[in-house]
Amino acid sequence: MSSKLISAPLSLLLLSTPALAGTIHVDANLSTGANDGTSWANAFQGTHGLQAGLAVAVAGDQVFVAQGTYLPSSTNTRNESFEPINNVEIYGGFVGTESSPAERPPLGSAPSIMSADLNGNDGAGTISDNSYHLIRGSGVNSSAVIDGFTMTGGNANGSGNNNKGGAVLTVAGASPTIRNCHIIGNRCTFGGGAGYISGNAAPSYTDVIFENNSGGSFGGAFDMASAGAVRFDRCTFIGNSAARAGAIEVFSTNGVIISNCLIIGNTATGTGGGGGLWFGSGGNTQLRNCTVVGNVSTNQAAGGLRNQGASPSIANCIFWDNEGPGGAQAASNQIGGTSSVTYSIVEGGLAGTGNLSGNPQFLAAASGDYRLGAGSPAIDAGNNASVPAGVTLDLGREPRFTDDPSVPDSGSGSAPIVDMGSQELQPTAYMAYCFGDGSGVACPCANGGAAGNGCANGTFATGCNLGALGTPSVGNDTLTLVATQSTPGSPGIFFQGDDQVAGGNGISFGDGLRCAGTAVCRIELVFADGNGTALSTKSISAFCGVSAGQTKRMQWWYRDAALSVCGNSFNVSNGIELAWMP
Repeated sequence: MSSKLISAPLSLLLLSTPALAGTIHVDANLSTGANDGTSWANAFQGTHGLQAGLAVAVAGDQVFVAQGTYLPSSTNTRNESFEPINNVEIYGGFVGTESSPAERPPLGSAPSIMSADLNGNDGAGTISDNSYHLIRGSGVNSSAVIDGFTMTGGNANGSGNNNKGGAVLTVAGASPTIRNCHIIGNRCTFGGGAGYISGNAAPSYTDVIFENNSGGSFGGAFDMASAGAVRFDRCTFIGNSAARAGAIEVFSTNGVIISNCLIIGNTATGTGGGGGLWFGSGGNTQLRNCTVVGNVSTNQAAGGLRNQGASPSIANCIFWDNEGPGGAQAASNQIGGTSSVTYSIVEGGLAGTGNLSGNPQFLAAASGDYRLGAGSPAIDAGNNASVPAGVTLDLGREPRFTDDPSVPDSGSGSAPIVDMGSQELQPTAYMAYCFGDGSGVACPCANGGAAGNGCANGTFATGCNLGALGTPSVGNDTLTLVATQSTPGSPGIFFQGDDQVAGGNGISFGDGLRCAGTAVCRIELVFADGNGTALSTKSISAFCGVSAGQTKRMQWWYRDAALSVCGNSFNVSNGIELAWMP
């Protein structure tokens, strides 16, 4: 990129003729072409290319933005921001060859970054010259779409509205649609490190991660005051902090719905409390199918949610491991104040229809996976009537309503009954085989395991078990392999084969029985967590080249060096067999 392009005033760029009522292309890394946005080859260029594209956008346009870093000001003016436009859709995350948003790679693979680091000196610790906001919305409606961006570095440390909403400021009725974004590392001095919402504004956020934002006095991620019917769906709030409301503050606001969200590891540092959430001064916020876990209030009891004078409705949620001062985790540290809570798990117990107090049995909390494990009391225990209208997917974009036939329906409604928490258990149709329980080939040194598991290991006499969650679909692969009772903290490998070894009976292999073979694909090296649980993270269909209609066999190989019962230093789980769908 040439210095001439960096310093060229925006007015010169506007002299180019863009594509009208069509597609405008932007590519920060391009240094050739006409610089008029008419194609990828002629995309608007440089770190100010997005501003150039927005300056010529008209209703009906789509703006395609390639991976790269984009600044909201060409003159290092802190008060300038990217401004959404009615009936204009702005899409980031392109490699720079695609012809539609559907062709983009997975979010994060080709990051389009809106950065407030106007002078490129954040790395040296200087943020005082950063933009106040990355996005400033005023008067736009839901037809103004922003999709597929990382937003970082906003520093709202000025006066007036310039001390609110480090990444996104929405006031005066602004209600843009923001999707598939990662809003990380923004800050403000008043409220809303990631965003501030006021003046009847009602933006919607879907599939957005809010991470490590600092909200000053109120709302580490969001501060809402006299806002409209704001909507958060399938969002994750992690590591945000403020004096009051580590993640979200809702002040004197009606109509807010927060659904299918994970609110984890946020911190309130002041006497106002609300490590995860703070609702007050009126308002009727609905919290639905959310998992609120591991949030902390260092100076006030309510580590999960504090309610001060609002009338929130909470249903199908899980409040667990939230802490007050000194690490206290009683019921009052989960939810403080008087709220309507039904069909929810609250650590320590809370009165209300359908409420439970038992451990939700997350799949692998030690590894940061808060999906429900098999046998969780949250499965099929929610209230179908409390799920907001139109909600069909959970946080992982899996079906919101599924039935686990092994669990009695204890919730309310017609089957399938919704689960509590942000993610629905997705039982996978598979066949388990090749057990180390004596039902087939004996384990190598009489180290038989429990029924359905592999051979005993040095930590678990019951042996390691391999199962699966999600959907083995070539077109939408959400399959997760789950190994439990493996050696804690030790490495292992998930692997796949075409055939059952020895007709499914297996053969001696280390301290266990190998039962998946032929054309072996080593899927992934993973370290088990402190409980001995390991999860696959890759798309198995993509990595191993699976085709629809194929039947494959999987197994888990793991180290067991220090405690190996047979002296072979490794072991394996049982096997599973499943068919891949289109």
